[in-house]
Amino acid sequence: MTTTTIEHGGTLEPEGDGHGVVEGGGHHETRAQRHLKERIALWLLVGGDALFLLLELFTWFYLRALNTNGMWRGAACTKANACTDGLGNPITSEIPKAGITYTLVIAALTVVAALLVWWAEVSAQRQSPRRIISAGAGFALLTVLVAVVVQCYQFGQLPFTTIDGAYASSFIFFMGTTLAHLGLLVFILTGLWVRARRGKYDGGHWFQVGIIRFFTAWCAIVTCVLAATVILFA
Repeated sequence: MTTTTIEHGGTLEPEGDGHGVVEGGGHHETRAQRHLKERIALWLLVGGDALFLLLELFTWFYLRALNTNGMWRGAACTKANACTDGLGNPITSEIPKAGITYTLVIAALTVVAALLVWWAEVSAQRQSPRRIISAGAGFALLTVLVAVVVQCYQFGQLPFTTIDGAYASSFIFFMGTTLAHLGLLVFILTGLWVRARRGKYDGGHWFQVGIIRFFTAWCAIVTCVLAATVILFA
């Protein structure tokens, strides 16, 4: 069997055996088939994460509305009518709200990271020099790393612990969810930056950047929704 090449997306690829099959690299799929599988995997990941987000929101508003024994934030707790925390210690005043500054900064940083990845995608589509693509990926990675640092710092600045009522435990759980998304973004954006520096997205190979841009935008949406919830409905 002879192998010829065809031009596809600004690059030359093996044509294969005449049945749309590309041989080489340990697989027998066309680029379109691989891209379809990647899109399906992305939608499955985002769909599962969206379901988890809805469950988190339901839990927050359910506990807030139920307010068992006034322990959403301990509004009914006084010295004359003391409540108890998860360890049986007395709570004699309302649990203070968490400061919103760190929450807003983290949400803003994730939005900036999503915009930077979008810039990297547009640069790859326009076949810009690899330093431009890698710059977008690198700045996005740096932005997310700063968000991770801010989130970790916020853990030490909270005026409550997980045992101080439903609001406190739910707020900390939301913070953990945000940190999990940020950690995943650090891993993905590190790969994006390294591959961009190696020129893997040169010559019109921008599809993977688009996949990462979509997921980064989704993480920004999740972070902003959680931030809006804890700020507006404390």
